[in-house]
Parts: sequence; C-alpha cells; structure tokens
Amino acid sequence: MRAPRWRVTHPGAAWFGLRPAGQGGEVTDPDPEGGHLVRQLLPGAGLAVLALTACTSSLSGGAPLPAAAPAGVGAAAATPATAAATPDDTSSVTCSNPEGFTVALPADWSTNAAGVLPACSWFGPGPFEVPEASDVRTAPISFEVLPVPPAEAGDPGAAVVDSTEGTVDGRAAVREELRTGPGLWPTGTPVTQHRVDLGGGRTLVATAVGLPGTDHPRDVAVLDEMVASLELDGAGLA
Repeated sequence: MRAPRWRVTHPGAAWFGLRPAGQGGEVTDPDPEGGHLVRQLLPGAGLAVLALTACTSSLSGGAPLPAAAPAGVGAAAATPATAAATPDDTSSVTCSNPEGFTVALPADWSTNAAGVLPACSWFGPGPFEVPEASDVRTAPISFEVLPVPPAEAGDPGAAVVDSTEGTVDGRAAVREELRTGPGLWPTGTPVTQHRVDLGGGRTLVATAVGLPGTDHPRDVAVLDEMVASLELDGAGLA
C-alpha cells in the first residue's frame, strides 16, 4: 500500500503513477489547519482515539454535504475510521470492509459503520448518515464489491469522457471519467469510477459522484489517493 498524501493538484492518471502529457501534478502535505479531529492518546497505549467535531469539514474548505436523509427514513450514522497513523504520517486513517479490502482515507473524513451497508463502504468529509432508501446518497465516495466481471460493473447509460487502464495492488483496473444519463442523478452529473478486477467474476467499484453542494474535484483527488492505498489481500478475494 502506498502511503497517501491528501492534496493532489492534478487528479487523474496519477492514481497509478502515470500523468497525462502536459500535467505536472504534484502531491503536497495537507494543511495542518484543515483538520477537524481531536486526537487523544489512550492511557498506556499508542492507539489514537479520533473524535469528529460537530462541524462538517473538507480537505480544502468545500461546501457541506447535502442533507442526510428524508424525514422519517431510517439511517445509520457514520463513524470515524480506525486510527492507523504513524508519527511520520498523521494525515490518514484506515478502515476495513468485510468484503476483504482495507483502504486509507483522510484523517478528517468519516466512513459508515456496519448496518444498512457493510462497514467502510461510504466516505465523506464530515458526519453523514446512510439512509434506508437505496436511491438517497449522502456521501460523495463509495466502495463496493459486485459479483460481476469489470466489463459488466459499469454504468451502460453513462457517457465515457476519459478512460485509463492500470493496476491497483497488482490487479488489473480501469479509471473512467463519466457523465450520467437519465437515472438516479440529473443527466450529465460528473462521476469518476475505478473498477478493479478481483478475479472470480468479482469487481471492486470505487466511485466519486458530483453531488450538489459538494467539491467534486476535491472528492476525485481523495478517491484517487484512496484507490492507490488499497490492500486487496483480505479474506474472500480470489
């Protein structure tokens, strides 16, 4: 797993070490004033306990996420990810999904607890809830494993703006910039999607959706770094 750093000036093909011609993208350390987590050290242990403040935040000061869920709709609250930072890298934490993958995310982002979705499935820059209604999305980034090969895991109604092949943790992968057709989101909504071939007819799909009120370029940069950090050797993977 490559150690993530959370300010990417040119998200895109850099997710697997390539940069398009003419783009001198660089990665820099995060703004130390941009975080909204409080770290406390457990007595007699080196584990960090992370607590979110009530303020919704982002890596670059983007707008807050849209409302969590319609009134009366049941939901599961997001939780901070498990601390996995070292003294040399305090900008990220990790979480593990029961489908067998582990991913790093920015330390001031949240992920969901087990409930409506498997733990470590949705990710956002502040607190959010996962509603029972499957067509309501309250976090800009999602990771899921589908029981189909990569060619069948995409959105057939979306227009492909750009496509780049590469590898993720030794697995064949493709990264696509899409614009949605008619469906869950308004036509033309920008989506960045990574599809990673897990073998055995299974695909890990990682997506950033340009939801209203979110900072999509920032979310794409975070998505690319998260995908680059993936560890895919967990139980259940082929």
